Amino acid sequence: MGEMLAEHTFVPGDPGTPPKALDDWERALDAYDAASRALHRRRQKKVVPHLLQEGLTALVDLEARVAGSPIPRRFPPCFFDPRHGQSTTEASWAPHGGAKRLIAVCAADAVRLREGSPLLPSGHVTTAGESGEPPPRPGGDLSNPWLIGLFVLLFGYATALLVMGDMTGAILAVTVGGTVGGVVLLSALLVCSASIDLWALIRRGHRTQATFARSTHGRHRAHEHVYVLTDASGRRREYIQRAYSGAANPSPSRTVWYLPKADGRGKALSAWSPLWLPLRILVGLPFLLGSTAITLYLIPGRLISILLL
Repeated sequence: MGEMLAEHTFVPGDPGTPPKALDDWERALDAYDAASRALHRRRQKKVVPHLLQEGLTALVDLEARVAGSPIPRRFPPCFFDPRHGQSTTEASWAPHGGAKRLIAVCAADAVRLREGSPLLPSGHVTTAGESGEPPPRPGGDLSNPWLIGLFVLLFGYATALLVMGDMTGAILAVTVGGTVGGVVLLSALLVCSASIDLWALIRRGHRTQATFARSTHGRHRAHEHVYVLTDASGRRREYIQRAYSGAANPSPSRTVWYLPKADGRGKALSAWSPLWLPLRILVGLPFLLGSTAITLYLIPGRLISILLL
């Protein structure tokens, strides 16, 4: 990538240069610098291919603008394996147990999908937004070892209170303490996720238009209108609007806030996000502080007070 930039014939100061060509050149330089920094950070090495792809896309756009040609359609790397290279087309595909959707694939995988041939195993790890499968809900699986561990610790603490002669504290620890502890976790997730999204919105968020793609039937008789937008790297992102009225008609497009992320996994939020994200924090914070205080009083406050007395 560095050699390509060094040998490129583009000169920013040339007269007659298209206005947006300089933006493409700066995008390519920024992507190269970001990839160089990420290469030397162990936790960020996985984003290097994505950053380099952004730089290559910017150079392709730059050459098209300088030549007076239309900007080519942007395709992300092959969905099944980025090592297959740039995608050439979109194909219909459904994950196991999921609904069909359009994905960007390389020419070889497009032929395999069309012929019904098995895809080559690549070890590509898909995210919830790529596979179409809903992300797992925190604490929803009782088989999680950490959840079992929390129950063991809770009943162990209650047993310790019983041994100390505090039966009331043991009952409160199991009933009220467990319930309020769950409120602590839920409110902490609410406040933390809203704070992260609000900070990303302030730093890098921008308004854009998402185009209506399809409608599906969601849970509780709700209709889900799916809107699609394409980010700077060419990846398709989905924004889902839930309508609880069967007669609700989707608009052709909607204004959304798009939050780009360093790892390439952008996020689309409602146009009202600047209002309801702070509101979520203001509502969730009192619940978090109050439930935390009650939980600390019951666990381990009562046992500490018995030991001190």
